Amino acid sequence: MTLLSTLFTLDQAEQKRKELQATIELQQQVEIAFTLGRSSGSKSEAKIKSSSDKHLKSLVEMGASIADELTDKELFHLQGLTQPATARQVEILKHFKMPRSLSGNKTMANYYIRKIFSDAENIKEWQKRPPTSRVMQGLLFMDGVLARGMTQREAQLKLKKTGAKDPAKFLEWKQIEYLFLGVNDQVTRQQNATRKITWKRFYHYYDEVLSYGVSSNEVTVEMVLSLIVSQQRSNLVLPSASASNMGALSASV
Repeated sequence: MTLLSTLFTLDQAEQKRKELQATIELQQQVEIAFTLGRSSGSKSEAKIKSSSDKHLKSLVEMGASIADELTDKELFHLQGLTQPATARQVEILKHFKMPRSLSGNKTMANYYIRKIFSDAENIKEWQKRPPTSRVMQGLLFMDGVLARGMTQREAQLKLKKTGAKDPAKFLEWKQIEYLFLGVNDQVTRQQNATRKITWKRFYHYYDEVLSYGVSSNEVTVEMVLSLIVSQQRSNLVLPSASASNMGALSASV
């Protein structure tokens, strides 16, 4: 056997080993999903067929073994293995300095978060954490003050009370929050080859859209994103209201 063929054989063996390990790890996650489903479900739940679900089909194609019939809770957690972790799940895992890899999918993130909050001290720590940038921005938008010295819980309650006094402005804030999360979404950024933006930069783009005569409740992620893409690709200063940008926005309305 030549050196080249030996190396090729070793490479194939290593590839098979990695594939087997990946299948084993996937099956372990499947078992965790079943455990979560059973712990949150009722023994009397009706069984449903799993063969027609597209999420489960992809798991089977990757080598997972899944029962023919599942409860809706089991199905929910199995589907979560193919879905990205939510922003809140990532926030919790990040706060407790858990490895980034643990937030790879919704179900596994849920599993590790349950383990974290099985400790009462961790629950207290989470409730006493400082306000997130979103909550601070919300208070700043609503009444021009920052949540200095407050916990996340206290700041959220204050934002809720402030919003109750001015529902129209609070609705605009929720729209702004939605837009900010939308343009900074990882999948969206990958699809549009854009970089994450700060709140300060976001408001530049948001005000730019409003300057075209678009009302705040009509602003879409696509409108703000068109300006971000234009600016980041040209690597220039913030774009001014131009005919080309206006046309892009008009098409989005």
